[in-house]
Amino acid sequence: MAQDNALYAVARIRCHENGLIGRERMARMIAGTAEEAMQVLTGAGYGGAAAAEGTADVEALIAAELARTDALVREVSPDPALTELFLMQADVHNLKALYKLRLLGGGDAGPALMQGGAFEPAALARMVRESDYEGLPAPLAEALRGLDEAFSHETADPVRVSTALDGAYFRMGYASKSAFAVEYFKARADFENALVLLRLTNMGAAEERLAQALLPAGNIPETEFLKAAGLPAEQWGKELMQGPAGEVLRKAVEDAQQSGPQAVERARDNYLIRLAERGRFDQDTVAPIVGYLLAREQEARCIRLILTAKRNGLPESIITERMRVLYGE
Repeated sequence: MAQDNALYAVARIRCHENGLIGRERMARMIAGTAEEAMQVLTGAGYGGAAAAEGTADVEALIAAELARTDALVREVSPDPALTELFLMQADVHNLKALYKLRLLGGGDAGPALMQGGAFEPAALARMVRESDYEGLPAPLAEALRGLDEAFSHETADPVRVSTALDGAYFRMGYASKSAFAVEYFKARADFENALVLLRLTNMGAAEERLAQALLPAGNIPETEFLKAAGLPAEQWGKELMQGPAGEVLRKAVEDAQQSGPQAVERARDNYLIRLAERGRFDQDTVAPIVGYLLAREQEARCIRLILTAKRNGLPESIITERMRVLYGE
């Protein structure tokens, strides 16, 4: 049961932050072999029971740790409905995977599905299979019904599935009564739309395709991204320097001209974590809880990167550089 006392919630989260792997352990993982890197994780208790069982499967450890994180977040949150808005990202991912699989004629989506959302993956699978969306939040249900209607007389487009569901999810964030949630989703939309601009422009996509793929505007109007698409890439950063994240986004977009979209992904992740950290001592927001959730997710990406690189025989220098490019110093 969620605790009503926000002080209690923040105190619990502060304690668990001490259990993050941290830069020192990450450095030890990079310096050692794959087996030694796994020993660092299990020695730190990463993955809880899975670590105690001595599993050599890093994905099992990551899944177990993220499941523990989701359980903790639900347990301590003073605002369960608001917390679920952030956890619902997993549900949106699952709905996209399940709906696209349905378009292909069915099959097993199990390996592609995520745990930790507001709904069990099996329940979402039934909803999509039966086109019965009554149990979902209204924006998601309406998006799915709209897809059903459109694809009943048009060629099914998997990209449109992602655009419709992501758009519905972000509109839920914009409609939140939480100022922190609104700021979070608007800033995230700016970064995501910049990524869409980078990727589709590199593919030579038409302006119409770009317009269809953009998320509902956050702090930067959609017209600014369309305008940027008609400019030389080196001018994009200046054009998109708007909103609270404007300066960070400008630098990220400029860096992306050399290092690719990863520069924007890194800037997005770090900006959103820092946004949550700004409210780490607030007693009337879920910012500290969301910050912990984001930190655990970023930690999982770093661990996966290190172990994958180790098992592919990449040298320490290359792993360190990839960590820097993807997640900063």
